[in-house]
Amino acid sequence: MAAYAALVSLMNLMDQIHNHSLHSFSFDEKLIQSLFQNVSFLLDFIESSHQDAKHAEELDLECQITAAAHEAEDLIESQLVDQILAGSTINQDRKSFKFLLDLQTSIKKKIMKAINTKPFDKSLKKIIQKMDSIKKKVVKVEDGSRFKDEQPKYSVPADSSRPLITRKTTMMGFDEYLIQLMDVLTGQQCSRQIISVVGMGGIGKTTLATNVYEHPLITEHFDFRAWATISQQYDVVQILKQILSSKEESSSTTTVDQLGDKLYKKLLCNRYLIVLDDMWSSQVWDEIKIFFPDNGSRSRVVITTRLSNLGCGFPFVIDLLDEDRSWKLFCQNAFGDDVDCPFELEKFGKKIARQCRGLPLSIVVIGGHLRKSSRTEDYWEFVADNMNSILTCAEDEQCLNILYLSYSHLPVYLKPCFLYMGMFPEDEVIDASTLVKLWVAEGFLKPNKEQSLEEIAEAHLKDLVERNLVSVHRWSRNGNIKSCNIHDLLRELCIRLAENEKFLCVLKLSPRSLERERRLAIEGEFRGDYFHHEVFYALKSANLVRAVMCKPGLLPFHFKLLKILKVGREEVSRLDVGCLKATFEQVNLRYLSRELDWIMDINDFMPRDLWLPLSLPSSISKLWNLQTLNINGYQIKINAPYEIWEMTQLRHIELKLVYLPDPPASRGQDDVVVLSNLRTLSKVENFKTNEEVCKRMPNISKLVISYNREAISSECFQHNIDCFNNLDSLNFHFKWRKNWRDFALSLRFPSSLRELSLRNSCLSWGDLETIGLLPNLQVLKLNDGYMVGEPKWTPDEGMFVRLKYLKIKYYELVEWNAQSSHFPVLESLVLVGLSKLSEIPSGIGEKSTLRYLYLKHCSMSAAISAVRIAEEQEEYGNEELRVEVEFGDQKENEMFREMMKEEGFTTSNLLLRS
Repeated sequence: MAAYAALVSLMNLMDQIHNHSLHSFSFDEKLIQSLFQNVSFLLDFIESSHQDAKHAEELDLECQITAAAHEAEDLIESQLVDQILAGSTINQDRKSFKFLLDLQTSIKKKIMKAINTKPFDKSLKKIIQKMDSIKKKVVKVEDGSRFKDEQPKYSVPADSSRPLITRKTTMMGFDEYLIQLMDVLTGQQCSRQIISVVGMGGIGKTTLATNVYEHPLITEHFDFRAWATISQQYDVVQILKQILSSKEESSSTTTVDQLGDKLYKKLLCNRYLIVLDDMWSSQVWDEIKIFFPDNGSRSRVVITTRLSNLGCGFPFVIDLLDEDRSWKLFCQNAFGDDVDCPFELEKFGKKIARQCRGLPLSIVVIGGHLRKSSRTEDYWEFVADNMNSILTCAEDEQCLNILYLSYSHLPVYLKPCFLYMGMFPEDEVIDASTLVKLWVAEGFLKPNKEQSLEEIAEAHLKDLVERNLVSVHRWSRNGNIKSCNIHDLLRELCIRLAENEKFLCVLKLSPRSLERERRLAIEGEFRGDYFHHEVFYALKSANLVRAVMCKPGLLPFHFKLLKILKVGREEVSRLDVGCLKATFEQVNLRYLSRELDWIMDINDFMPRDLWLPLSLPSSISKLWNLQTLNINGYQIKINAPYEIWEMTQLRHIELKLVYLPDPPASRGQDDVVVLSNLRTLSKVENFKTNEEVCKRMPNISKLVISYNREAISSECFQHNIDCFNNLDSLNFHFKWRKNWRDFALSLRFPSSLRELSLRNSCLSWGDLETIGLLPNLQVLKLNDGYMVGEPKWTPDEGMFVRLKYLKIKYYELVEWNAQSSHFPVLESLVLVGLSKLSEIPSGIGEKSTLRYLYLKHCSMSAAISAVRIAEEQEEYGNEELRVEVEFGDQKENEMFREMMKEEGFTTSNLLLRS
């Protein structure tokens, strides 16, 4: 929701101005305080107002609130930028080591005379008066002055909770679910059982429940059956009346207790099946569960919900259809039971079915559309190229109406996060870490004292996943979301709602006016001769834009108030060392991500250590609120200026390879600038982790370091890694030299460490004892190097007690001795290039926690031992273990298959990659 996002962003902006440790801004404190009070009041109204059924008066109020908050933010940030560019915001205490105090004071006085703040104060007063007027309207609304007869903007068909088409058609692809659910319902468990059928909107939960409910076997098995539709706005009395159903039984009673008592007595002596369809809150179940007796008669309650975290009973999860089942469902809806797809239409039909991405609702709607339309190649090709517009056409908008329910039920703080998903291209796999950083930089996350902003964002993402609005594409090794995506229809819903609220705009080749737009997602590649002139002129008018995300290509504009800039890979000349200069002149940036692809020149033929580095300008410190700095690409080496130690808002520095200078010497404790917000630092060359450095960045959680020959020959390096008390992930990359062992052994790791990666460390297997004793270590990666000494590893007892993921890549290991007591919670084992390892220790295979074994370019005997482990685990009942084996060529694959036959292995959990 745009109003909430605008108010929280403005609130955070005022807080940043007030608490900034480097810049001191000149504003009338009384005006800012008055604005703060107005924003707080309006934010309370937005957070407490009813969200799922907006009426015209409320919608108009929200639009006014959004406009006023945006106007205030525009005004304040424009003034901030002007002050920064004029040089008037330097904090004297922080800059005393660089400028003479008397000269600085003199300069500041002259500059402040030049900057006339009267027009700013006058404009801010007008905005405050506007908010005062809005507050009066809010008070009237809160007193009950509403238009009660108006309908919400997105209406939902009254029968939307029931199956959309006939039972036979809608059940295509759900046969397995039907059998599984019926088995649960007719099982031998005597006690009352609650089953939650979970899945995203339109996936077929109600359809499945209906088919089970009406199945002859179920009707015979249960003495009493009843169906109640809950929906978002529920009434317990009406729910109980739906279950009792008979007017004779329910008309004379009107209270919850009376109806509940009647229902309880009716169910007590019967084996019953109750379906509670479309439940949005566990509170409903908490209010009515006392009326469903556990009578020991194998009674069942089925709940359908879009919420994975509802917490009511056993979850029965419905997934999206695979390609084969999607095609069958599509054909049945497009042609009927007795007609096959004509050969000339099959190519386009399969493309259409694939684009539905397994969502039955999409397949049913588009199939029904084609069934009534012309069966020509031209028309089907047109449909395949315009899927989303046809699915969401204004004719009935059935798909969006159903999916809109999920959005309308979201808490107000989740709505901006969901709408933001429309910024990403269709079908894109979204890096969760990037998404979290973007949400933080946008400023629409409301902070609290218990969590960091990143933790709040991660919790919001998890919440969207549990509500089946965002799908997890890949999980990280520590159980967090690594990447995610969103269904095309949900993305279309995001874009429609967001553009309607002026929250974001997806810019295509035929743009509209962008004068009031704040977030732009530019689709296509607009560079050189391909930069469409209409897009060019539209962007030229986007004076208020705050976020730009685009594919490859340089934007030819300077946006004064830009906060987010995310640009895809672009070609630049290595000799053009000033290629980033224009970017760093946009001093309001909070998030900067660019990927540079060097055009070949003489440096591409030089050793890496002799490359001409790209130097960031010292003016980078003018980016007063920069949080994320991400510059990557092939052969990128960056020199950071001393001024980077003054950028107190930095949270994530992610560079391909960066040389970080020593922090400036401080004249006293009060003169030290601490980067307390910094969480990520990657990838630093020859990082000197001395006491001063550790003091400057106390909250680092992720650190990536590269050491070369200069580090090992230098006596000035101090290794105080253990001083980073909040360090969670540490990655060391040593240049390939055999004398790194002493250097590596000098390192001491903090007890907080959960993930450690070592590359070319040259340790011996016995040297891993110190690492094995880290109390919180969950992930260990040993990459690309060799171990000195005997190629034999025998861990001691009590080591690696929390290790869940172990990767060993291209190390010499011949004998590995591990008992069942070693690695007690290991879940994943990845072995790459261990050609001399004869077998995986049998003790590893005895762990019930083991879920994944991956072997690539390992010995044949090691691969056979992995399959043997899988067979044994199946016998023990662990059917979740998956084994993947990959050899160098097809000949080795055939040899491996023959060996498996000789051993008599039959496991179905093996994937043999070629």
